[in-house]
Amino acid sequence: MKNSLTIIFILFFGFSMGQSITVSSGWSASVLASTYTEAGSNYNATVSSATSQSLVSISGFPINSSYTVRIHKTDIDWNASLLLAARRRTTGTGGSTGTILGTTSYITLSSTPQTLYYGNVGNSTGRSNVGVQYRISGRSVLLPAKTYQTTVVYTVSN
Repeated sequence: MKNSLTIIFILFFGFSMGQSITVSSGWSASVLASTYTEAGSNYNATVSSATSQSLVSISGFPINSSYTVRIHKTDIDWNASLLLAARRRTTGTGGSTGTILGTTSYITLSSTPQTLYYGNVGNSTGRSNVGVQYRISGRSVLLPAKTYQTTVVYTVSN
C-alpha cells in the first residue's frame, strides 16, 4: 500500500506543474511640454518603443502542448485620447518543432485581454525572448502636460 501512495503522490505533482510567464523591461516615453510650441503646428502624434522593448518568456509546459499569450492594460492615470498598442516583433527561441503564430500588427490595448500570439512549444517546455514593441498614439496639444501611467498585463494559458 505504501508504494502505491508514493506513486500517486509523484504523479499528482508531475501533472500539477504550473506555467509561468516573465516579461523583461518596461517602457517610459517622454515628450517635453516645450516641444508643443503653438497650436496648428504638425506634431508627430505617435511614439514607438524599441523593436524588442519587452522580452516575453513562457515556461512550465508539457512537451508538445499549446499555449496562448494574452495582453491587456490596467490604467493608473491615463487619458482616453491616448491609445497604447503592442505587437509581437520576433519569434523568440523554443523547441525545434515549436510554433509561434498570430498577427505581428499592432493591437490596441484595452482592459479586455486579447491574444498577442499563440502556438505550440514542440519538443520544449516553453518559448523565450519573444520581442514586443509598444506604440502610443493620440498625443495632442489639447492634452494636459503631465505623467500618464498604465500597466501592461501579460497572461499565458494552454
